[in-house]
Amino acid sequence: MGERFETEVVVIGGGMTGAGVLRDLALRGIKAILVEQRDLGHGTSTRNHGLLHSGARYAVRDEEAAIESYHENLILKKTVPGSIEQTGGLFVKVPKDDDSYVQKWLSSCKNIGIPAVEIPIEQALKQEPYLNKKVQTVYQVPDGSVDCFTLVLDVTADAAAHGAKVLTYHEVVDLLIEENRVMGVRVRDAFTGEEKEIFSKLVVNAAGPWVGKIAEQVGIPFHIINNKGMLAVFSHRFNKQVINRLRLPGDADIFVPAHDVTIFGTTGINVEDPNDFSLNREELEGMLEEGKKLIPSIHDMRLIRAYSGSRPLYQESSTNDSSGRNVSRGMALIDHQKRDGLDGLLTITGGKLTTFRLMAEKTVDLVCGKLGVKQTCTTHLEMIPNRKAKGFFNEVDMAPAAKQKLIHWAGTNATKIEASLREGHSSVVICECEQVTWAEVEAAIPENGRFHLGDIRRRTRLGMGPCQGTFCHHRAASCAVENGKATIEEANWALQQAILERKKGMGVVATGETAKQVQLMAAIYQVSLGMKEGEYEHV
Repeated sequence: MGERFETEVVVIGGGMTGAGVLRDLALRGIKAILVEQRDLGHGTSTRNHGLLHSGARYAVRDEEAAIESYHENLILKKTVPGSIEQTGGLFVKVPKDDDSYVQKWLSSCKNIGIPAVEIPIEQALKQEPYLNKKVQTVYQVPDGSVDCFTLVLDVTADAAAHGAKVLTYHEVVDLLIEENRVMGVRVRDAFTGEEKEIFSKLVVNAAGPWVGKIAEQVGIPFHIINNKGMLAVFSHRFNKQVINRLRLPGDADIFVPAHDVTIFGTTGINVEDPNDFSLNREELEGMLEEGKKLIPSIHDMRLIRAYSGSRPLYQESSTNDSSGRNVSRGMALIDHQKRDGLDGLLTITGGKLTTFRLMAEKTVDLVCGKLGVKQTCTTHLEMIPNRKAKGFFNEVDMAPAAKQKLIHWAGTNATKIEASLREGHSSVVICECEQVTWAEVEAAIPENGRFHLGDIRRRTRLGMGPCQGTFCHHRAASCAVENGKATIEEANWALQQAILERKKGMGVVATGETAKQVQLMAAIYQVSLGMKEGEYEHV
């Protein structure tokens, strides 16, 4: 057995919910350690639309989720502005959709307090020229776009700044139990295999689709629906606002603008395994056929990749709803002492990306009650440091696009990157698509961790552009070796994992130009560089 730690609360799961719980605990002065089996944001929290819900989507079917979404929408726009683009949103009725639903939806929005304002069709088409010219009704709502990557990183970083600890690439292999009480967790380092014990007064299970797996370790029955959704990314951003279809929530009815691309989806299929991130061409083609009812020219636009993730949907009893559309998007907070007679364990699941802060507040309120802490929540008031800080890099000789991108993405690494750039040897652009410099890549490599291009991507946008890493992954790897940040073996391993992951997302959309890109990637890495698939173990 390796190291032993002691803290007040262990948080399992490094997605948005776990990050939110960690930050709320830290702001209330409660010592906490977060453990995550992979990297921060590896799971559901970055495998979604990135939609900041106004609540309007759920107004008819799930009033509680709609109310929570709208209230949190307003709070997050004030407290995490650096990760949110206030795009606004449109709800659009197309021919053959149910006319009676419009009135139900309007009435529900009014009752909840969600502003839904009808605009002239001519105005909507001027704002969004790719919309179906036969649209019948258009309403504006306060939707927005969330940068999920920066959000989870910044929330976690702020928690760490207030004293919290984070252990990534540490999987929970057992809950430590003594006399019907959870006393902590045993975790295993994904790279070294070393096991460590963390003792605590409480454990919060915020593992998203994996919450059931955690509960099963102590024999607790926990019915979680893993509802897998597929999404596709277009090579350019063709809509200014979020575009929703004005009907009961279904497949392929949302287009979300994100940075320089548009994200489209999603589907809903219940799966057994939360690690099922599989992609299906037939499913994609069905999405595109449905999507062209909103955007008729959808087949003429280039897709650069697709991805999938599982929504953790909770309900007490089983369901025959294979799509998961009729299961509430509301949160579920379970005290296992009351439900199962096991003290020291709480589970928080369900909810939406938009409601992560509220989920954390409710969870930490319960934690405080159990620990006898009287501190109240302040996360609805305290702003997370804004990524769009002004004044950085103004004197550095860089391309304007790279400079502007750095201003937004520097985050907690801003000072380190600025100093490195001023030295003059790190301003080379590694990724032209996303204007990522070596200084950014270098700052994203952990001092005591593995060189992992996927982790760097989540922190810099390396390889997120149209070429999907074809030209920048080997540059980043070679620079890491040249600058002593990785061994040749580590760089080869990182390249293998990055290319496998990018090819998976590209392969399912590989027609036209993207098919050519996949062939070029294979030519560079397998022919020119001699890389063999499966040569390095996947972690």
